[in-house]
Amino acid sequence: MKYYLVGIKGTGMAALAQLLYDEGYYVTGSDSKENYFTESLLINKGIQIKEFNKINITCEYYYIIGNAYDLENCEVSEIISKNFDYSYYHEFIGNMNDKQLIAVSGTHGKTTTTSFIADLLDYKCSYIIGDGSGAGYNKNNLFVLEACEYKEHFLKYNPNLLIINNIELDHTDYYKDIRAVVKTFQKIANNSKQILVNGDDKNIRKIKHRNKITFGFNKKCDIKIKILVENEKGYYVLVKYKEELFLKIPFTGKHMIYNFVAAYMACILMGVKPTVKENYILPKRRMETIEFKKTILIKDYAHHPTEIKALYDSVINKYKNKKINVIFQSHTYERTIRFKKEFKKALNLFDKVYLMDVFSSKREKESKVLQNRVNRIYRKFNKFQDNILKEIGEKEDVWIFLGAGTACSLINKIENENK
Repeated sequence: MKYYLVGIKGTGMAALAQLLYDEGYYVTGSDSKENYFTESLLINKGIQIKEFNKINITCEYYYIIGNAYDLENCEVSEIISKNFDYSYYHEFIGNMNDKQLIAVSGTHGKTTTTSFIADLLDYKCSYIIGDGSGAGYNKNNLFVLEACEYKEHFLKYNPNLLIINNIELDHTDYYKDIRAVVKTFQKIANNSKQILVNGDDKNIRKIKHRNKITFGFNKKCDIKIKILVENEKGYYVLVKYKEELFLKIPFTGKHMIYNFVAAYMACILMGVKPTVKENYILPKRRMETIEFKKTILIKDYAHHPTEIKALYDSVINKYKNKKINVIFQSHTYERTIRFKKEFKKALNLFDKVYLMDVFSSKREKESKVLQNRVNRIYRKFNKFQDNILKEIGEKEDVWIFLGAGTACSLINKIENENK
């Protein structure tokens, strides 16, 4: 089988391409010519990336189409008009029935939790992580998958174990209210043999399942967590289930406790002993830290107000005596406008705030009208200009490059200009 992935630079698609490559298949694909951080992961595997063009489409491939693309894309149109075999990303993964699936869901923390599971399994599993990392592993049938609720795509999956970290309103271009989100998570729970869920989350408590295991700080949880030590390096926690476990979590922020405990217990529930380490690898663009002159630079993907607040709490706990500044690029006009009060409250936590234009990605067309509306709503905050980068590095402070878009690429610009 030869696979061709349309939209291969997308985080899920890039990860799937790497998984298929590791399993011995020929893999290639296409995308727009703009640079994206997943490219290096594909190039390192020797996976060719072509530019979108209908002449790429021939009868020799099975096509996997990224969820962001439809008939407006020249290659998708060609595939369908020629009646070539294809699946969309989530459909293809849903048909991978030869593996024991651990699906990690929730509004926040999916990527980190998925990454922790792969790390605790010492990467002896197949996995798809939302930072573009992926691998195939044929020596067992464990498959760890980040499962996103957007447009109910994860309903194509039938997990052996489903993790739900939290449930909150997001993707408001699709979900009208929190009730619709909870209803969708109930559907994926119904598809699952067993669910491991955050018992401290009020919306998750609405989810029903005959084989439901809860974790959290609440005494009513099946898996009880207690913080023993908390400092700028992280936590020592006691976890009580069938026996007592003492875990070292080398990351700050209470949300990291939930992510790590969920990952650790997922391994145990699947009958695999987790690999205990001094340090664990965070995904790309999840509090990814670089030292530059006197300054700490941090790349982070947070693009929802709750995630931004959690990130701030982590950073301020680790760098208590430093000023915390942020350059933020919000993701989609819809989310930016819908959560304007929540975004303002979260951004007000930082010492300096600079806003880039909204990253519309493939979900929305760029709109000057909507961007002007965003500018009016967030007029209290500074508009980002390139000259702001010149002051970075001279003071012992922290600068966070934040969002799902291209804000992180500004770090490369800073480094290149100072070579």
